[in-house]
Amino acid sequence: MILAGRLSGTLDGRPVVIEADESGITLSVAKFRTAWNLRSYGNAFSPVFEILKGHGLSVRLKIADIVALEVLPRPSALVKMFVPALSR
Repeated sequence: MILAGRLSGTLDGRPVVIEADESGITLSVAKFRTAWNLRSYGNAFSPVFEILKGHGLSVRLKIADIVALEVLPRPSALVKMFVPALSR
């Protein structure tokens, strides 16, 4: 089974896109400010992260088509610094 698809929405009035394909899940935001606001949801999404990690899915955060950060399975140092819930 391959997880595939695309969801588009907004967070605090800014666009957010979740894309899933054979390589994993990518959360794309258009501005650094949106990525900064996402960190406040880290604890709320801890159970979801555990499920995704348990299934071995890769999750990346892409910011403004400039930088992509690994969130799962091994969070990058920058992600751990801003979202301590992922360090557990």
